[in-house]
This record gives sequence, structure tokens and C-alpha cells, in this order.
Amino acid sequence: MLVGSASSTRRVMMASPQEQSYPFVDLYDEDEADKVFLMSKPTCFLILGKPGVGKKTLATKLAQIWKCTLIDVFELIDENISARTEYGLKSKQLLYQGQSIPEELIVKMLLNKIETPEVFHFGYVLCDFPSLSEEYMTITEQIEIIRNLKLKPDILINIKCPDYDLCQRLSGQRQLYATGQVFQRDEWDPDIIEKRKKKKKEPNKAGEEDEDAEEEEEEEFGFLPH
Repeated sequence: MLVGSASSTRRVMMASPQEQSYPFVDLYDEDEADKVFLMSKPTCFLILGKPGVGKKTLATKLAQIWKCTLIDVFELIDENISARTEYGLKSKQLLYQGQSIPEELIVKMLLNKIETPEVFHFGYVLCDFPSLSEEYMTITEQIEIIRNLKLKPDILINIKCPDYDLCQRLSGQRQLYATGQVFQRDEWDPDIIEKRKKKKKEPNKAGEEDEDAEEEEEEEFGFLPH
């Protein structure tokens, strides 16, 4: 009898964990979340504004922060020339002949870049299209192209700047010949740089004067130890 009851008890204990079901389940599935994220549409930016207003500067920062692909015309031309694509070879030939690259060719390179797997995965930041020049197509036609993109821009940023301030900004730009990097007036003008250095030193001098005045007051009232 004891053996029989012990064996039956053992069978009940072995069966009980299988019969019990845990009432709570984890709603977060890491694999499923990764799949949804990878299949979702990436964030795309379109930056508008007049030439020299700072579109490229903002686009570069957005691309770094959001890990998007920066689509810049000059880098795009270099990329196609280096890869010896059809557009790159044609651009190289035109440049060797001293001619400028037509907008039609630039637009084709832009659209081709937007349809690459890299851009479909990371998204893009576009700052050179639509163009104010209507040599190849009107602004209305350019906007229609943007509307028909497979990856439409999610965020549009329109940078506005008064014409006077824009003229001052453009007239103060200088380019480093060796690298092609553009610098603003406050980055290369010796007078402005010197004034900036003086302003930085003035708060330090003011702080030192305040400390000297406090020490004199403490000495006058006998707060400092002799």
C-alpha cells in the first residue's frame, strides 16, 4: 500500500508541472521588433532654401544624427566618376572638355541614388533638389518628381533668410583651394577672430577683478587670518 501510494504521488508530482500553464507571456518579441524595424520605411528629409542659406550644413548634421544617407550633388558626381558608371563617364568627358554637367544628367544621378538599396535601408537627406534653375525642368515638374518618389520625404525643412543677411554671408565666404572647403567670415577674418578672443578674455578679467574686490573687503573687515 505504501509503495502504491508513493508511486501514485510521484506520478501526480511529475504531471503537475506540465498541466500548469503560466498565465503571463512576454509581449515584446525582439526578433519580431527587429523585423518590423527593418521592414519599416526609413526617415527621409528634404531641405529647401536659397543658395548659400546653409542647406548643406544642416543636411550634414541631420545625416550624422539620423544615420541617413546624405545626397550631395558634388559628392554624387565624384562617386559616379570613381565607380565609372555611365553617368560618371559622361560627366568626366564633359569636364575634360571644359563644359559644365547638364542638369538633366544630375537629376538622373539623383534619382538613381535614391533607388539604391543603401538609401532604401537608411533613408536620405536631400538638399540640392528641387533646383531654382529651370534650365532642364520647371520647379513644378521637379516637385511632381518628388511626389512620385518611392521613398517620399517625411520631413520638409524650408530655411528662410533675409536677402541682406544672405548677401553678407555669401560675400564673406572663402574657399580653401587644396580641399575645396568653404569657410565663413568669422572663421577666417583676423579682425573678427581677434575680437572673439578678446570677448572670451573679458569675462575672465571681470571674474578676477571681483575676486580681488572680495579679498580687499575681507582684509578691511579683518576676515582674513593674519
